[in-house]
Amino acid sequence: MFDTPLDPPPEPPAALRLFFALWPGQALRRHIAEHQTLWQWAPPARPAAAAKLHLTVLFMEGVPADRVTTLLEVGERVARNWADFALTLDRAAVWHHGGIAHLAPSQPPAELLWLRAALAEQVGQRGLPFDARAFAPHVTLARRAQATQPPIAFPPLHWTVRGFALVHSVLGTGRYDVIGRWPLNR
Repeated sequence: MFDTPLDPPPEPPAALRLFFALWPGQALRRHIAEHQTLWQWAPPARPAAAAKLHLTVLFMEGVPADRVTTLLEVGERVARNWADFALTLDRAAVWHHGGIAHLAPSQPPAELLWLRAALAEQVGQRGLPFDARAFAPHVTLARRAQATQPPIAFPPLHWTVRGFALVHSVLGTGRYDVIGRWPLNR
């Protein structure tokens, strides 16, 4: 009935795992890594490498690769309306349902909540997927840490947030590539 074979359908663009994050500087990374030594780690938990420590503000999975430019524009737009803010990481805990050992603010600053809301609004307006679950700001210290004990007391870690980043979580490699950065105080 057909004389020629049908052309295969075009391949869909690659889907990426991306996230907007607060990306600490070297000094704070060092302090967080020192804080990790206060924990009583139980197998199979292993502390995250200092280079990977961050606070995810908005996670996006399944973003077409050809839409990264749109997310860079979102970052630029949101950063125009912002200034530095203080964040205190003063709560250490493990989420037993997921085994995530983390540091978190007991009182997330309004500026952080605004940043999350602004990014979610801009991403949503552009029809891109994002994780819309309730925001629980935290820095992941280790995964598979259900049996790990956090320190009972520790000095809070103070973070002056001066910017945020767009990061690509390279599936299957455990690598994070920062693909955009914005200072918050222009």
